[in-house]
Amino acid sequence: MPAFDSPPSEAASYSRPSASQAAADAIPVLIDDTYHIFHLSTPPNTVHHPPRLRSSWSRLRSKDLVSWMRDPLPVLSPSSSESAPDADGAWTGSAVLGPDGTLHIFYTGYNLSQGGKQAILHARSSDQHGTSFNADSEPIRIISPPLNLAAFEDIDFRDAYVFFNEEAGQYWMLVATRLSSGPHWTRGCIALLTSADLEEWSVEPAPLYAPNDMMCPECPELFTLPNGKWYLVYSRFSAPNPGTVYRIADSPRGPFRTPRDGSGGRFDARRWYAAKSCQKAGDSSKRIFFGWIADFNEKDSRWLWGGSLAAPRQVSARVDGSLEISPVEEVLHNKFSLLEGNENNRVAEELNLRSIGQTLATYLPILQKSVQSYVLEFSVSHHDALSFGVLLRTDDDLRGHRIRFEPAADGSYAVSLLTDLPPLDDFWADQYELYLPKNVDGPELARHSSVRLEETIRLVVENDTMELFVGGKSISYRIPPRLNSSETKELGFFVEDGTFQPKQIRLYYKKHGRLGN
Repeated sequence: MPAFDSPPSEAASYSRPSASQAAADAIPVLIDDTYHIFHLSTPPNTVHHPPRLRSSWSRLRSKDLVSWMRDPLPVLSPSSSESAPDADGAWTGSAVLGPDGTLHIFYTGYNLSQGGKQAILHARSSDQHGTSFNADSEPIRIISPPLNLAAFEDIDFRDAYVFFNEEAGQYWMLVATRLSSGPHWTRGCIALLTSADLEEWSVEPAPLYAPNDMMCPECPELFTLPNGKWYLVYSRFSAPNPGTVYRIADSPRGPFRTPRDGSGGRFDARRWYAAKSCQKAGDSSKRIFFGWIADFNEKDSRWLWGGSLAAPRQVSARVDGSLEISPVEEVLHNKFSLLEGNENNRVAEELNLRSIGQTLATYLPILQKSVQSYVLEFSVSHHDALSFGVLLRTDDDLRGHRIRFEPAADGSYAVSLLTDLPPLDDFWADQYELYLPKNVDGPELARHSSVRLEETIRLVVENDTMELFVGGKSISYRIPPRLNSSETKELGFFVEDGTFQPKQIRLYYKKHGRLGN
């Protein structure tokens, strides 16, 4: 392997390539117990399309998911030729070991001069670790009849995911695309291409997956686990259930069914996006997922493509075949003080919040000014409330964000992330002269239903990002800054009309910062 420059900071070492660049669309592959995490990087100081999406491929490497090294130069960059298929961006794809034992990359080329047409390109390395790559100047060679390819659009034809299907004895390529006919807004599908050698590809005439409920399924992948089930994972930027989702089948050809998990097969929510995975080193029963949390542009109040890579997450199968997601323990242990046994981490063994007929809030003694990164852990001892939960960066008027737990009749819970001041109908807005943006997220930013609270609840906050892990689900979000930040309280609990007893409440602050209260 080549030598690496030492990263200037922790933020630059993993979550972003630099302070002026965003990360997006992770492409992980495990080679000899080394995690190679390719990801897209935006050009410096870009905000919106098209400049921001003229992306390059960057790479991180690690053996333990804790210590990362970043390649000093991009692995792939857009072509300098205006007529090249990748003139305006080297977009998402995949990395795979070929039959020759070397690492191959298949990626999407984007060209604005051709109406935004996308093409799948092939880059080759001389060794299995991808020391350097040489990209072909032309798209992959497709040898199937033209009629097969005509079943799909040629504008959205991207995000190739390539793997060797041992059952079929051939390489499979999944392509995010759209049917060439049908309802315009819902003909997103996944095409299947096959190859014996990664050089010539045949397009199957029928899609592998076409649910007739989305614009385009981005960043797909397909894998099997030791339980014999096959899992199709992709990301959807439109409702219902936007974010990274999964489907289950008994065969790699489907049919792929939506798990009945109360979230439409969604791992997280809209803001943890384009997550893809590789096998966990030494454990074929688990997958390690990498996704990104979107940036928010304060100047025009718009969410952006790309952001910060979230910490790696572990996914495994339950007995019923559904998947559950959790933080990677060794990552949290390294970053925070979870293993130090510091008595100051204990906030309380149990709190008793009681409020009949109204809402009550209480705040935790966290360091408001000096601590911006921490883990909150707690479990639920007892409650008889209409709802209860966590307050995050709220003021005395309870303006801010809250994580709400609403009990259901079957003993499960709906878990949602809420923001303050929902947009008003125009009549009321006129009355109060309160005109708020009507964001697609609305006051309820994310929701999971049918969640069990049998395990410890974890809230991981790092500066302006939050990641909640509860009952095998997660909710991630980037918290926009508030004008009255000096008046906000960092963390607390609330109860609505009843009692709520959180127990074993712990706060773990980031290592090398200030510990304890």
